[in-house]
Amino acid sequence: MRIGVRGHDYGCASASEMARRISEAGFECFQLALHKAIEGFKPEYGHLSPGFCWDVRRAFESRKLEVAVLGCYIEPADDSEEKRLGDVKRFKEQIAYCTQLGSHIVATETSRCDESQRARKYELLKDSVKRMVSQAERFGVFVGIEPVLKHTLNTPKLAAQLLCDVPSPNLQIVLDPINLLNEENIAHQRAIIDECFDLFGDRIVAVHAKDVVIENGSFKRCVIGDGIFDHEYFYKKLNRVKPGISVLREEAHPESAARDIAALKRFAQL
Repeated sequence: MRIGVRGHDYGCASASEMARRISEAGFECFQLALHKAIEGFKPEYGHLSPGFCWDVRRAFESRKLEVAVLGCYIEPADDSEEKRLGDVKRFKEQIAYCTQLGSHIVATETSRCDESQRARKYELLKDSVKRMVSQAERFGVFVGIEPVLKHTLNTPKLAAQLLCDVPSPNLQIVLDPINLLNEENIAHQRAIIDECFDLFGDRIVAVHAKDVVIENGSFKRCVIGDGIFDHEYFYKKLNRVKPGISVLREEAHPESAARDIAALKRFAQL
C-alpha cells in the first residue's frame, strides 16, 4: 500500500514548493488537481502543454513523489448540455496529458442530485463517461469514478451498474468508503464495505482515506484512527484484493500528517 495525500490540502504553490511540502510531510504519492494545487494554472480547456507537464513532473520526481491520481473534478451529469460537454472536453484533455504528468488515472465525482433526479442524471452521467472512456482507451489510461452518497452515483449497486453499462477495463472506481456512509447507515458499514468489494473489488483503482466522529448528529472529520470507521475490517479486505494500491489521505491537516501516516502504515500491515 502506497500512502499519499490530496495535494491541495497543502495549499496552492509552485510545483517545486508543493513537492517539498508533501515530501517533507512523509507521503509517497498524491492526488493532483492542477488548478487547486499548482499556482497560476487555469482550469479552462487549452492551458496544458508538454512543457508545462514536464516541469511539473520533474519537480515531483525530484522528490521521489508519484502523481497517483490526476483529479479533474467536473459535472458529468449537469443539466446544461453545453456545460456538461465542456467539462467532458476538459476531462478528455487531462486524459491526453495524464501520462506526461507521470500518472495513469484521471478521476472525478458525479454531480449532486436528489432521488427525483437520479434516473435522468444517471443517463447524462453514462453518456459523459462513455465519451471519457473512449478517450482513455486511446491513451492507455484509466478513468476513475468516485461514488458519493449525495451524488448521481450514490450506491455500490449503481456504481456496479455503470461498470456494466460502460463495459471497458479503462473504467475503474476510486473508492472513498466514508463517502458512501452517513449518520443513518454507519452502523451497517461492514455490510456496505462488503457490497463494494463483492460488486467491484477488482475494479478499485485508488482509495481515499479519512475518518469521522458523530457530533450533534452529524459527521465531523478527525485524525485517521480516532473515529468510528472500521479501518481494520476495510483494510484487511483491501490489502488482500488490491495489494500495493495508492491510499490517499483526503481533507488532511498538515499538523496531524504524522499521526495519519502512522495509522495508515499500521493498516497496511493488516
